Amino acid sequence: MLQAILLGLVAMIGNATFLVGTGLLDRPIVMCTLTGLVMGDVKSGIIIGAMMELAFIGAFSVGGAIPPEMISGGVLGAALTLASGNSPEVALTIGIPVASLALILKNACKTGWIFVFQSSAWRVCGNSILSWKYGYVNSA
Repeated sequence: MLQAILLGLVAMIGNATFLVGTGLLDRPIVMCTLTGLVMGDVKSGIIIGAMMELAFIGAFSVGGAIPPEMISGGVLGAALTLASGNSPEVALTIGIPVASLALILKNACKTGWIFVFQSSAWRVCGNSILSWKYGYVNSA
């Protein structure tokens, strides 16, 4: 339980780049090293971080392109690999799909699609006031 809380704090440190600027704390080499420190195997954490960093080396958001969520992929991939005692290669097979899934969930949470769906449902019922409320006010 303590490791889970500490891993959550590691992920919070990675997500706190808006506080300190772009210090590259969210890169896998840093996140996996901190995860290895929490899990008690810093050497394997550094190796996993280096392998994940090679996989995500060009993952910067440029324009409208959004890279996979490296923080969740790095922390969960490294933690599950270190907890199971598998080789560092397993972290890539766990981390990359987790990072892609986390990006999809992050984008889905930001779209406000529930409010748009409810707005169109109220429009079909003929209630334009509630349609405006759900479609405009709640999604802003």
